[in-house]
Amino acid sequence: MFLNIRILLVALLISSATIAQETEGTESPETETQQQANGPGKNIGNIVIGPYFPIAFGDNFVNDGMDLKFGARLSFKVDTYKGIYIGPYFSFFNGHVTDRELLGNYSRTTNFTLGLVAGYEKHIDKFDISIGIGVGASSYSNDRQGDGFQDTATALWLNPEVSYRFSNYLGFYIAPEFRHDFMNIDVPAELKDTFNGVNYLNISVGLRINLGTAYKYL
Repeated sequence: MFLNIRILLVALLISSATIAQETEGTESPETETQQQANGPGKNIGNIVIGPYFPIAFGDNFVNDGMDLKFGARLSFKVDTYKGIYIGPYFSFFNGHVTDRELLGNYSRTTNFTLGLVAGYEKHIDKFDISIGIGVGASSYSNDRQGDGFQDTATALWLNPEVSYRFSNYLGFYIAPEFRHDFMNIDVPAELKDTFNGVNYLNISVGLRINLGTAYKYL
């Protein structure tokens, strides 16, 4: 499954970069002149893809009983109206259980989050600065010998992002993410505070692919 996800992400990255390069390279002088005469072009949106470093904090079962490993993050933000964007979001990461007395008899987990993000973006010279909020479904796929089970949650996050454009269509971004998972786990009353929710401060860095012709005139 992880191999299929990696293949999908790599294919999406290569395809988007190829389309951007072809769009830029095949424009004729007449077309560029017409675009300059008609206005600043059209901003379609952008794709961000990169490693995802999860950091749990507070009194919860992930912070108290797991060692988290990095994963990946992918977001496709579609420009809608005057800097406002909306689009799908996906992330995953792994974790190894360090306290089985607290968490139970399983060895590791893989977290997948699929959701929707919306926000506002501002362009300043070669910098793209945005802030967004997101909501999605989060699942913890837990592995143990010969068996496995799944815990689910509703994830809510705040996601500022800063990107620097080193070409018209490509940039480098860094994005902290403040996230809370509202867990759906049935536990005794004395463990509610530990298993009710998880707080994260996640960090992602990586490649941003700009879509549309407007970035040529920013």
